Amino acid sequence: MTRTDRLVEALLGVAIGDALGFPFEGKPREQLATVDLSHLPAGRFPPGTWSDDTALTFITAESLYLSGALDLNDLAGRFLRWLKEGYFTPFGQALGIGRATREALLRLEKGVPPEEAGGKGERDNGNGSLMRLLPVALWYAKDPLEEALTCLHKASSLTHAHPRSLVACGLFGLLVRKIVAGKALKTALLETAKEGPHLYASSPFREELTHYTPLFEGKIFLEKEERIISSGYVVHTLLAAFWVLYRTEDFAAGVKLAVRLGGDTDTLAAVVGGVAGLYYGLASAPESWLNGLQKRELLEQTAHEFARRLGERWRDLNQR
Repeated sequence: MTRTDRLVEALLGVAIGDALGFPFEGKPREQLATVDLSHLPAGRFPPGTWSDDTALTFITAESLYLSGALDLNDLAGRFLRWLKEGYFTPFGQALGIGRATREALLRLEKGVPPEEAGGKGERDNGNGSLMRLLPVALWYAKDPLEEALTCLHKASSLTHAHPRSLVACGLFGLLVRKIVAGKALKTALLETAKEGPHLYASSPFREELTHYTPLFEGKIFLEKEERIISSGYVVHTLLAAFWVLYRTEDFAAGVKLAVRLGGDTDTLAAVVGGVAGLYYGLASAPESWLNGLQKRELLEQTAHEFARRLGERWRDLNQR
């Protein structure tokens, strides 16, 4: 398995997790304990339908490889096309958009600069930026850490600019960075938890660290399932993703457990699916999961082009 394959499978892992969880979004875990997840289920839309998690992730990947770097103006324009024109969607309409993301995109439409569009209030800490940042984390995984964090924060701030959301996105990026560097997944999870408080020791971030105490103290890895919350709150999503990834051993097990936690099933499974796809690949996934994705060819083409361009970028960095 080549590194290019893993990059492709990381993005496709997002789409599979999203499509597996989307029909169950908002349902309590008690209803999902025995649901059949051997194939992509139908909900309000046909099986294999993916939502905003996948669309905005792949649009971000596309913007990165076409621009050669994070370009907030380009990314903002593509996000607006998604919302207004149904660009890069399964059926020509944006599905699953959250409140904070919608409000930020409407501000963009009114001419607010991308750097100022994201919500900065306490209520603007949904998981709508965390769910789409895997391509940014990968694109800057071999750059200096400070530069990578700056880009992750900027990409998040397009829709979610509160320091608490930026911390979540930075921690996620650090985890991805460690996996790209060849760390074992559990080691990467534990090291990210240990290094997080030092990474965000300055204001305004240090005031937000208390929200991530279960991660920084390592307690999240020992929690019982009933204490894990899967909701649209960015802290819940990050902690639940770390918990799922720590206690599962392959891609399929990870996304299934993420869905069975209920709540924000599509986003948690998308976040878990991206990391698990990067680390494990998709060998454990039933063929019907990948084959059943709506617009599979579009997703695969975009993922392959992203992986190709990123591979070239990494080679250039290594030669400097």
